Amino acid sequence: MSGMSFTAIDFETANSYRASACAVGMAKVRNGRIVEEASWLMKPLPGYDDFLPVNIGVHGITAAQVRGLDDWSTLHHPMLEFIGADALVGHNVSFERSVISKASEACGAVMPDFDYRCTLNLARKHLTLPKYSLSDVVTALSLPSFTHHDAGADAAASAHVALELARRTNASTLDELWPAMPKTRSGGTPSYYASGYTRKLADLPKPAPDANPHGPLYGQTLVFSGDLVAMPRAEAQDAAAAKGAVIANSTTKKVTLVVDATAGLPGSVPSGKVRRAMELAAAGQHIEVISEGRFLRLLAFQ
Repeated sequence: MSGMSFTAIDFETANSYRASACAVGMAKVRNGRIVEEASWLMKPLPGYDDFLPVNIGVHGITAAQVRGLDDWSTLHHPMLEFIGADALVGHNVSFERSVISKASEACGAVMPDFDYRCTLNLARKHLTLPKYSLSDVVTALSLPSFTHHDAGADAAASAHVALELARRTNASTLDELWPAMPKTRSGGTPSYYASGYTRKLADLPKPAPDANPHGPLYGQTLVFSGDLVAMPRAEAQDAAAAKGAVIANSTTKKVTLVVDATAGLPGSVPSGKVRRAMELAAAGQHIEVISEGRFLRLLAFQ
């Protein structure tokens, strides 16, 4: 796997806001082998520094442990130095992408437009499992055990998952492991992760069977209206489906949540999907229109 080089990354957050990063772990892969690892705790940015019990219960990091440490405004520099020009690999990497986007936005830091690759989607493509959490995938692939929700251990485990699936599929590069979308009739290359791209019904992600049944998105039927700031629509669909949501393309009587990407923006006009949701709500249907910020908070629930 001489062409298999990337940086695997994982974040932990203090609360439901993606800008509340409190730990990062990274594993650098060169020619199919982990050659360097780095991880550190960080103090969440001001305004995002409340540690919720649910998050502490997941990763065990408390406010006392990060008191006096550097925050994102300082630590994004050594992160960039470690990553360099690498693609970023992660398990449900839409989470890492959102953390980078929101934390950088919150402190005015400038980050590159990284090439993101997701091992969760990769595992779902190549494995048939009842659950696809990182620990479940690691076990299924007979990889070394690790401490789940330790950022450094999670990053290394994600790297091992990518490398093992590359070995099993005889992929020698990232593009072979994550093939590009086929060309359209017009000759362009559509991407599910480009703004404005709408998936066909058959291509919509299915709700994950291993999702937390107590999560706020579990069992919801959800439709997106407009282009999100934090991530492309298809990536948001994948992330919501991973939390147990049913994804739809239009506002029907089965829909319970409509994510309005333009909610609260000056001069914004409700889309047809939003207007239809309002009509259904007025007729007595249990349906709610929420903002992108509210969706991200729901998505962050572990």
